[in-house]
Amino acid sequence: MAERDPALDVRYLVVFRIGDKAFQAHPIHIMKQQAKSLGLELLVVDFPEGTTDYFEAYVDGIRRIHKKYGISIISTGDMDLVGTMERNWVERCCEAAGIKAHLPLWAINREEALNAMLQEGFEIIFSCVKSPFFDASWINRSLDRMALEDMKKIINNGLTPEQIKDGVKPLDLCGERGEYHTMVIGGPLYKSKIFLE
Repeated sequence: MAERDPALDVRYLVVFRIGDKAFQAHPIHIMKQQAKSLGLELLVVDFPEGTTDYFEAYVDGIRRIHKKYGISIISTGDMDLVGTMERNWVERCCEAAGIKAHLPLWAINREEALNAMLQEGFEIIFSCVKSPFFDASWINRSLDRMALEDMKKIINNGLTPEQIKDGVKPLDLCGERGEYHTMVIGGPLYKSKIFLE
């Protein structure tokens, strides 16, 4: 969405991480391939090991990339608040760092968003999933029409009394509560498809 906004000059793909720890849902070597295919430079903003104040770490990281690269807007695919947060995390951090946040997908209808991406030909795979809604068979599965229908069935089946008792919230169709993560490996903005090892 940001790439298509003529008011924005998209140059970088930015990722925040603690030290050089691997994040299995979005491995750095895959993100490097994504950035290359998109014609962008990947910026990795590392936080020191033992970081406890993530807000200050993000704000400091944003200030560093603003100063070094002139970044004045960070665009994120966030769609909703996470957990007990009262404001969007990236928006808060950007504001404190003195730059703007761009939230083109904020509060978007989840099914419409997924349908639009599929209709445009984005190739998406599940990279990380969590129970109780998913099992390991979803890893590396394509997020296609069949997967979308399967997720809608999970939602329509509702929660069990045990899940309700345990405080499980219903599945968010786009995984905004951390139910799943995805990676885009091909599509209209990509110069070449990403091949996983």
